[in-house]
Amino acid sequence: MKTCLKTLKLLALSLLLIATSSHATPLQEFKSDSMHQLLQSQKGKAFVLVVWSLDCEFCQASLATLGQSKKKNKYVRVITIGTDSILDEQNASLMKQKLNEFGLSKDAWAFGEEAPERLRFSVDPKWHGEMPRSYWFNEKGERTALSGVIKTDDIQKFFRQQHQAK
Repeated sequence: MKTCLKTLKLLALSLLLIATSSHATPLQEFKSDSMHQLLQSQKGKAFVLVVWSLDCEFCQASLATLGQSKKKNKYVRVITIGTDSILDEQNASLMKQKLNEFGLSKDAWAFGEEAPERLRFSVDPKWHGEMPRSYWFNEKGERTALSGVIKTDDIQKFFRQQHQAK
């Protein structure tokens, strides 16, 4: 009986932790018209937009690097778009967990119910789905698209240039 009560208490505590952590990191559903909204919210600011997936090891490395840089430099702005469906509760929970782990839970989006091809096209009509994919936006809204792992030097160089341009 004591073991059963202990198990129930642990289960209740686990559910409470999951519930509070899911509220701590709200993911926004990315729709085909979300890119416009996202860009408007960052108008006049330099930032990196990273498209990633849970099963992409190189994406995880890029997110870790961005998270470390963001902790060290207040001027580093990062927005993430997960290509895993936000409608799948397990995926959504894992994405939130990863983003929290990397310190990138703010400005986090994940693909919604529309076809992934349509959502990729709305991010960049020239993008064919390779990851990690990042977009480096300067304060004028001009962007540079890059495929591949993001390195600390890339981040520092980009944001230093933006900071010096002021």
